[in-house]
Amino acid sequence: MPKKVRTARPTHRSQVERSADTRAKLIEAAIRCLYETGYAATSISTVAQEAKVSRGAVSHHFPAKTDLMVAVLEAASLSDKLQYEDQIARSSPSEWLNNLPAMMWKVIHQPSGIALMEIMLASRADPELTARLQEMQTSIYDRARSFVLIQHAAAGMLDHPGGHIIYRVLLAAIRGLALETVFMRSSADIEASISLLTEAFHLLNPSLQRSSKE
Repeated sequence: MPKKVRTARPTHRSQVERSADTRAKLIEAAIRCLYETGYAATSISTVAQEAKVSRGAVSHHFPAKTDLMVAVLEAASLSDKLQYEDQIARSSPSEWLNNLPAMMWKVIHQPSGIALMEIMLASRADPELTARLQEMQTSIYDRARSFVLIQHAAAGMLDHPGGHIIYRVLLAAIRGLALETVFMRSSADIEASISLLTEAFHLLNPSLQRSSKE
């Protein structure tokens, strides 16, 4: 007698899972819109169109554009954190620090990084968005600095009295390069620019042992 073949029962995702998927889909669509067309052209309607959902679906998860922009910042921040942590797991402390300018460029010039800068620039005209972003950005900056400080200590480097300023200037320089690349639609001289920033980073951190690859 032939064995009865059991067919797999269809798995039904919970409402919570479906809601989380839709929310992630909307955030990804918002990042694409911000990256491709900028903040002013990104609206609840354009995000709904990009995500291929109804406008009501967007409003259900994000009642206002500000709510969606804050969610984009949170998602971008988490993505950045995971990328830096992945490189920490793959590198020695000195290797991680040697590669810091290049890593920062990779993170900042990707679509989520450009989307974040679009939101930051637009927040100047939106007091509510400014207040929410400033608090979050302070927390994100402090966490990013902690990554660098931990790696400094692990690499046996001497403390630099202006270490936080070095990091802030490096961050500002790379953000400026990323904005210029988007505006000019050209990545000419980027490799040379990152090399120059890396050399400056070494000069400001003379106790950092250079990578053997250089």
